[in-house]
Amino acid sequence: MYERDETKVVVGVDGSERNRAAIDYAVTSALATSRPLKLVGVVDVGVPDQPATAEVPGHEWVLLEDIRDQVVAEHPRLSVRTLVRFGHPVSALLASVGERDLLVVGKRGMGPARSMRIGTTALRLAARASSPLVVVPPWWRVGSHHSGAIVVGIDPAADEETALRMAFVEAARSGAPLRVVSAVDLRPMLVWDKVLGAPLYRQWEQRSMASLERLVGPFHDEFPGVAVTVVRDHGHAADVLTDYAGDPQLIVVGRDHHGGSSIGLGAVAREVLNVADVPVLVVPVARPKGLDGSASMSDSTATAAKSLREPAT
Repeated sequence: MYERDETKVVVGVDGSERNRAAIDYAVTSALATSRPLKLVGVVDVGVPDQPATAEVPGHEWVLLEDIRDQVVAEHPRLSVRTLVRFGHPVSALLASVGERDLLVVGKRGMGPARSMRIGTTALRLAARASSPLVVVPPWWRVGSHHSGAIVVGIDPAADEETALRMAFVEAARSGAPLRVVSAVDLRPMLVWDKVLGAPLYRQWEQRSMASLERLVGPFHDEFPGVAVTVVRDHGHAADVLTDYAGDPQLIVVGRDHHGGSSIGLGAVAREVLNVADVPVLVVPVARPKGLDGSASMSDSTATAAKSLREPAT
């Protein structure tokens, strides 16, 4: 049994070949952080979770125990537990993690949809999980992109400290460089006023870069061994993030902690989850009132214009 306050790595298991990458990532993460691993299988019977005494189909137990035996054989010092839940995969997996745990799921699987680049289960979990969640593409392998950077998308106008800290922790643990990327799309303002647009953009760029440096600055002292590059560019946030990512080993994005649907996940996080070829870590962030998930990593044009009208301090 786990201790009450023990944090763990939880991975959703569905037995498919594409799910193997998520399991491997969870094992690697558990070993790197000295945390126990929990393998969770879900029996979707179309009804809410059944009591723990309900009969569990033998296939799910055999599947989980076989995977557990394989993991333990390869890593005998790793603590591995199994759990079978009844109900919808999203609610079942959410009920299996605490806020301090790490939830790992495959990019596709555990759901009926096959046409989307990211499965509906992973998308809904990313929007609703109160714990950090990693979405792993099916082609990921141990050692993939091991020399790549940790890349984190940041919106200086929002409270992104939690996501930024997790990115620093991952970089410090892996020894990877950290790339902090932020973007603003001012094209609507430039179209609205071409005469004032250019100088206003330069003024905004100076202020926003200074704000970004102030946000990152305190972490330099806390994580002196992490090599950090700060990037500020204009354009659609998801495009900027993926363009500057290069060949990363992990992309980190924040999402509104109060979001309860895929809409609350935010356009930037959804797009990154769709197009990323590497694992994406989604971190719940308690943003200030008035900032929804769609503002993540990309300051709104209205906010930029308002800031430019205010005197510099």
